[in-house]
Amino acid sequence: MPQLASADGHTPLASSVDVAIIGGGPAGCSAASWLSQLGLRVALIEREAELCASLQALQFPQDWLLGAPGDTLAELGQRYAAQTRALLGLQLCLQRRLSHVDWVNGQGWQLRLDDGRQIHAKSLLLATGLQPLRPELFFASAHARILDAIALTTQRATLPPGRILLLGGGDNAVENAHFLQAHGHQVTLWSRSDWRAQQGLVDKLQPAIIQRPRCPLPNQLLPDATGVQVHSREHGDERFDHVAVLLGYEAAPEAWLLVGDALQRAGVTAPSHPFRDEPRFAPLGLFVAGDTSGHQHPCVQTALGDGVVAAKAIEAFLRPLREGQAPLTLRRNNRQIIHITGLRFGANLGVLDFEREGPQPIQVDAEVNLGAQAIVSRDADIGHVLDYRRVRTIIIDECTAEHTDLLEALLGKLCTRLMSLHGVVGVRIKVTKLEIFPDCQVAISAECGQW
Repeated sequence: MPQLASADGHTPLASSVDVAIIGGGPAGCSAASWLSQLGLRVALIEREAELCASLQALQFPQDWLLGAPGDTLAELGQRYAAQTRALLGLQLCLQRRLSHVDWVNGQGWQLRLDDGRQIHAKSLLLATGLQPLRPELFFASAHARILDAIALTTQRATLPPGRILLLGGGDNAVENAHFLQAHGHQVTLWSRSDWRAQQGLVDKLQPAIIQRPRCPLPNQLLPDATGVQVHSREHGDERFDHVAVLLGYEAAPEAWLLVGDALQRAGVTAPSHPFRDEPRFAPLGLFVAGDTSGHQHPCVQTALGDGVVAAKAIEAFLRPLREGQAPLTLRRNNRQIIHITGLRFGANLGVLDFEREGPQPIQVDAEVNLGAQAIVSRDADIGHVLDYRRVRTIIIDECTAEHTDLLEALLGKLCTRLMSLHGVVGVRIKVTKLEIFPDCQVAISAECGQW
């Protein structure tokens, strides 16, 4: 297949690679570094003009980064980017976005970028990071006086001193309160809950900072050319020069939605948003890394480590392919589920007087998710699989062993017992009381584990 030119016009971008990484932040660069050194062909796709672009505005020292005291995240980001650009065999594609994604069983991922070029990848790593939460209540229309976390970080060193309201109680909100108060601002720090920031940051809050923990957030922000009118039930009408909404982050949805659509078209249950690194997606060659993975507290250093973990998982997925074995999706099912439906018997259940006099008729429907399983082409020893007779026995035993007042409690017992079985990764249970009312049946269902 022909080679295509990358965004810089110099580095050739192969139309076929082992791994395509979406996102050139710390996690994406870390994974690219490891994968490249493992001898794999990597395409790194980043929508900004530079790698680690999100770090460039962070010019203040980050002393909490082990091994880099006094360094700024901007400086560290420049080092990460420089090392990544120098990787051998890396196909770098800057200022590009995904426009379409397809997944073909046994072939991998077909990507089309917004400039029309196409990339075939055996595996796909999503490292697209987080974006600030922008509740519709506060961001119904864009206005320069109402800032999200990125806008505040970019502008805070140049904002003229004035009255500023920070909505949020996490590390970001409290750290910004310290910075802005030290630079002459009158700061109000307002959180709907207790402070969630590190205790060390909370302990250093100055008396000059107005603190409103455990206070319902404003119900209206009205920005104009000179400031923001803030209305709340607790504090009435107040006026600030700027309001910063620092209520946390969410996974950037763009890539996830395209991947979800691709899997749905292929007949595979799509990942939820935000996508989590579930075992059932690894056989498809789909992986996630960095802040958006939810593996740990969002942080540059944890993102770097997460990129390494993802790289090793991808290398393990690709190794059989490089050794000429069949793709993992052809060697393993997506998942196997044991279904038990319409199981009827008498159970010691209920709080009513007549329900305590003897067993009450119920029906149990259960699904037990065993996750990805090897395809069995011939009879095997039953000891190597989960015997559905055992599942049936457990359900009956749990429902008849002792009297249970609440149906909800019985569901909890069943889920706990079935999830403890070896190899079970998810359980769905529905219990129906068949004769509690003369004109209807009552049922409650529960779901736990991976689905």
